[in-house]
Parts: sequence; structure tokens; C-alpha cells
Amino acid sequence: MKIETKFNQLKKEGRKAFIAYFPFGFPKISYSNDIFLALQDAGVDIIELGFPFSDPLADGPIIQKASVTALEQNISINSFFANIRKIKKEIKIPVVVMSYYNPIFKYKVGSFFQRLRENEIRGTILVDLPFEESGNYINAAEKSGIDPIFFITPVTAAKRMKKIAKGAKGFIYYISTTGITGPRSLQHKDIASHIKRIKEISNTPVCVGFGIHNNQQVKKISSISDGVIVGSEIVKFISQNYKKKNFLKRLKNHVRKLRS
Repeated sequence: MKIETKFNQLKKEGRKAFIAYFPFGFPKISYSNDIFLALQDAGVDIIELGFPFSDPLADGPIIQKASVTALEQNISINSFFANIRKIKKEIKIPVVVMSYYNPIFKYKVGSFFQRLRENEIRGTILVDLPFEESGNYINAAEKSGIDPIFFITPVTAAKRMKKIAKGAKGFIYYISTTGITGPRSLQHKDIASHIKRIKEISNTPVCVGFGIHNNQQVKKISSISDGVIVGSEIVKFISQNYKKKNFLKRLKNHVRKLRS
């Protein structure tokens, strides 16, 4: 399913998107597909599947630790796609890959997007690729029918915001606060004000990430945006519970409570 199709569907249903992030290979490669399908079963609308990198500059301690765990298993882009291929027919929601530019550049951008298309992955987020330097990346994405998703932050200048909003496809990822990922309190009035400014210059859905870690925040942020992105809270829950009995059932219940 395309990202645009999902947002159109949600709009008709009067709902906002609940987007879940977790890194491939964490806590073990063999768990990744089961976790993916559990999140889908729990009602997640879009899955943001991270490809870990050794220098995750935007990530806080929770996701950093998970990334290290995944990298210690010698994951690769080939193993990433091999695992996705195993559950390709069971995937019913859009999948977005979130990573850093270095592993994509090393793999070759064109080849990477070809593999994305083959596996029906609908969008990409590259944390450390500035919009101003993303021309080749955007061209490769458009040729493959993949949505390049970009960040707008609380300190993005108005002129630059317009450029990013014009180039972004799928959805705009609004970072709720300056800094790294991880649970925190949020300034809802400030977030609402910034989203209003983005909405004035773009029709692309705006989803909010960074810091969202409980149901109350999900409700508040959903009321002022097109969707929320929850990452560290889900990764923390996986870390604390994957060795317990009925882990996948526990995970589904936890996510349902977050998004209810």
C-alpha cells in the first residue's frame, strides 16, 4: 500500500496515523519479522523499519543501544531485504526505511532504491542527509516510485521549510523538539504552532516524532497533526520483555494501549 493511499484511508475513517519504529536485527535478526507482524496486528498504520548505523547521531540511549545490539549480529542491507522478502505477502501497511546515508551510499543509491521497489517498501528517511544535498537521492527515489520523507524541526527557517515541504513526499516528519530521540515532556502549543505554519505551505501530511512515549501524548499530538511516530518507547518495551513468555502478545497489548 502506498503512503498516500493510507493517509487517504485514514482521513475517510476520521483517524490519525500511528507510526511505529523499531530497528531491524533487534533484539535478534530472527525476531525482526515476528515483531513486524505483531505491530501490524496491533493496528499500527505505518511501520518505520530502521536500518542501524554505527554512528546514530539523532538517536538517544535507548535506540543507540538497540542499534549496537543489531550491528553485533553482522546485519547487512542484503540480510535486511532477505528478511522483508520472507513476509512480503503478509505486509498490508506501508513500510518506510529509516537509516543514515553512509550505508546507502556504500551500497549504491540506485541499487538500494531498486531493492526497495522490488520489496514494495514505500518510503525512506535518511537522518543525516541535508535536503540541500539530496538531489541525486530524490531523483533515484522518484524514478523508483519511492517517497523521500524529510524532517522539519522547531528551528527550521521559513525559507528552508518551504523548500523541504515542496520536496517531501509521503509525509513530513516534524521533530517535536531539538535534540535526540527518547521519552520527554512536550510543548504542545509550540508544536501546534509549527504544524500550522507547515500546513499553510503544504498539503503533505505532517507526522510528529521524538519524545512521544505514552497514550496521553499520542492523543494530544494526534489532535494537532496527521499522525504520531513512536520509537524509543516501543524499543524499550522490546528490550525489557523479549525474553518473557508470550512476548509478542505483550507487545501487541502495549502498542494497542499506546494508540487507543
